[in-house]
Amino acid sequence: AVVSTQSTGEIVINEALPAMKKAKEKGKIKHIGISGYPLEKLKSVIELSSVKIDVVLTYCKYTLNDTELVDYLSWFQEQGIGVINASPFAMGLLTDLGPPKWHSAKPETIEAARQAAAFCRDEGTSLMKLALQFSTSNPNIPITLVGCENVEQLQSNINVIKDGVTQEDLVMINTVRDKFFKGAHSWEGIGEEKFWKKVKSEMDKATSMYWKMQSATSH
Repeated sequence: AVVSTQSTGEIVINEALPAMKKAKEKGKIKHIGISGYPLEKLKSVIELSSVKIDVVLTYCKYTLNDTELVDYLSWFQEQGIGVINASPFAMGLLTDLGPPKWHSAKPETIEAARQAAAFCRDEGTSLMKLALQFSTSNPNIPITLVGCENVEQLQSNINVIKDGVTQEDLVMINTVRDKFFKGAHSWEGIGEEKFWKKVKSEMDKATSMYWKMQSATSH
């Protein structure tokens, strides 16, 4: 097996993006995009790449707890790059159920979200509703991707968007942000080492299985 000595970013720039460019030239794809959590890394890839990138998908970066995307919007626009905003619920953080066990948010961020959800319930609204309203109401962000677990949740999300944001909603959004999410609530870099160890483990398993299959079919 060949083991690459390049970093993940170098592989994206030197191998993945050129391959996507060839696919675009052959008409197999229409646009080239990249995705990632750290916005500064996305910007770095764009600056270093010789391949024109058409769109970025950024997630958990324009939410009630983290609005870092705002700092990059004008730069993406200057480069002629479209922006897709994803995960308005911050991967389950901004819900009544709370985030999944694998979530990398800091304990204080998880606790802040738990308190925010309880506060919203007491006020006759829901944290999910406010989170979706906030993430989809910025006119400079034309596309927001929202995950749904079932048809009922999908319909609920549609209703929230259709109903728009009332003055009462706006007051609640600002109250929740000021009361629970002031300060740094990003989880950038947290759990990254654990994640890549898991990726390497899964890749090792897949490689081992591949060679076992190759060995079995060659006899």
